[in-house]
Amino acid sequence: MRVLLVGNAGERYFGERFYIVERKLANGFTRNGHLVHFFSDRDVARNGTLFRSSRAGRGVANARFLEVVRKFQPGLIVITHSSLISTASLAEAKRLVAGASLAQICVDPLFRSVNVDFLKDRARVVDASFVTTAGAALAQFASATNVSSFIPNPIDDSVETARGFDRADQKFDVFFAANAAGDRADDWRRTTPGLIVESGSVSIDYRGFDGRPPVFGAEYFHALTDARMALNINSDRGETAETRAPADQLYLYNSDRIAHLMGSGLLTFSFRMNHLMELFDEDKEMIFVDTPEEMCDATLRLKRDDRRRREIAEAGWRKSHARLNERLVARYVEEVTLRRPLSQDYIWPTALW
Repeated sequence: MRVLLVGNAGERYFGERFYIVERKLANGFTRNGHLVHFFSDRDVARNGTLFRSSRAGRGVANARFLEVVRKFQPGLIVITHSSLISTASLAEAKRLVAGASLAQICVDPLFRSVNVDFLKDRARVVDASFVTTAGAALAQFASATNVSSFIPNPIDDSVETARGFDRADQKFDVFFAANAAGDRADDWRRTTPGLIVESGSVSIDYRGFDGRPPVFGAEYFHALTDARMALNINSDRGETAETRAPADQLYLYNSDRIAHLMGSGLLTFSFRMNHLMELFDEDKEMIFVDTPEEMCDATLRLKRDDRRRREIAEAGWRKSHARLNERLVARYVEEVTLRRPLSQDYIWPTALW
């Protein structure tokens, strides 16, 4: 099958974002035997105007998208980070290719209204909507013609290549990176690393806030693999920094950080409020806590028990690569969108709304 993957390839970053979800999905569909054409709407838009502006080039991006649809004749169109392609253009794509199916994928949180509005708008024309949040919050996108489902952030053997559990010579005990600059001081993404620093007992490399610049590209993977353990802490803030997201909008939500950490074999700590214990066995494949103080204490406990650290990290790594990889996620998107029976017992929630 020919698959048209529409998303932000980030060509202007010149290799800095090689681990984006869109690239992994493209790998998954290709490795499942499909022919994939990647259409980067933002790059096409920027290159289509003298001003190199994606906003000014919106019309160009939509025209070129429909041109690709006519020439490539895809059986499946998968839309990821493609904010410039209009819902009207998606409807036109279905008219141009009889029998073509459309899927939209959102890896951003549902506690930001802009993401919800975007999903609802496209749900009018797509056949399936996939979100990295699970549960009843997905019902709002469902209709007689569109099904809504959870998908995990995929892990890719060609991206997450490290085996942190095989080593004990890392420079740091703990790693954490987040774009948390300017957020409130009580944001757990800032509170938790601060507690670890204050403890003086666990060394931590943190990036992206408190004056420490973010890290991207190969340097990002070099940094995270130079630590034995890692913090998987996601934003939980709603429309304002003062409000925390409701529980139903946090259910299984995770940024793609989770794939990088688990896929690289670091012992990973998460908060229970995201319910990742439904995917990973507690204290066997991942460590779960309720508060920043508990997370700080847990890092010290596992620092002192390196054998246990390695055992848990390896178990989580093995499950991640075997059961949450890019091939399985791509196959699930294909099966749900095309209304085919599921080919296997996926470990994530497969309820359709």
